[in-house]
Amino acid sequence: MYLEVPIGLKNGNGEWPEGTKVRRIDAIRCFEGEVRILPASKYTYKSFSEDIKGKHLELIEVKKYLNRLVIGQVIAGIDMFNREYAAKSIKGIILCQKGDPALEWVCKEHGIEVYAFENIEDFHI
Repeated sequence: MYLEVPIGLKNGNGEWPEGTKVRRIDAIRCFEGEVRILPASKYTYKSFSEDIKGKHLELIEVKKYLNRLVIGQVIAGIDMFNREYAAKSIKGIILCQKGDPALEWVCKEHGIEVYAFENIEDFHI
């Protein structure tokens, strides 16, 4: 699992237009390879790109409440991630403390999985 993964890098693989702001995804989980958790200081853009190439991944955003902002982050994150990196597939995941039935329906329509934890502050990626 890689924490705080950048997307939208000026010198990255996405060939983003001038003025694009770098954003960070809370976590990317890879299902292949060694089990480890890497904060941003423990991997490079190049090593991450090589590690995830052609693999099945999860894009994870963590928020206290399920809301439209986090849904937008996941949707935009997946699109930008796909432009930036060469993963085989990527699935959106939202971890939250409190859900919302209507927004959970929206997530389901977009293939985003939602997991609610009673106390998200105790949850550590």
